[in-house]
Amino acid sequence: MEEVLRYILIAVILYVIVMEIYNAVRTRTIDYLLWAIIGLFGIAIWLSRGFLITCQMYDWATWVVCLLTIGSCIVPKQSKASRWIKDGALSSLSLAVVGFVTLNIIAKQKDCIVFETPLNGYSTAGIDEVYFRFNGKPFGRTFNLKDYSGFEDLREDYNVELTLISIAADIAKIESIDLVPKQELIDQKGGKR
Repeated sequence: MEEVLRYILIAVILYVIVMEIYNAVRTRTIDYLLWAIIGLFGIAIWLSRGFLITCQMYDWATWVVCLLTIGSCIVPKQSKASRWIKDGALSSLSLAVVGFVTLNIIAKQKDCIVFETPLNGYSTAGIDEVYFRFNGKPFGRTFNLKDYSGFEDLREDYNVELTLISIAADIAKIESIDLVPKQELIDQKGGKR
């Protein structure tokens, strides 16, 4: 869900940026509030990629913030609803950025742990990404797969090793991601499974 949402929002934001540039050139006016919303939205997305958050409430809040951001770009500027939506988007994005900065500050005071999880999938189309599960929730994060191009299926040979800083039960900051070879399981009699 996170990946689909990200691509939809990137497409909408690119459309809005192009239309705002076109309107600014045509009318010689700039909507500073809309540019602030777009800038804060980009910062919030960039900061959120450094965390693994499995709380269901975070997913709902993400949808609300995204819908407010899209609404602030789509609703006509002269309407009263436009001002309310833009204020809501600006407030929620400001809170999101402050929240992620606060989580980064808290993470600097905690120790790292290493967590190994199966590699659920990977993508080499456009941006290299690896897919894995953390606390039962699927995630995808960018990872350079150029050194692994000789392998047929990385899922059979590798696990994802996450170096994390646990902030709360449902929140962890990613320090590093790596692929590690799977260890062969040996049963009690010394034979391979």
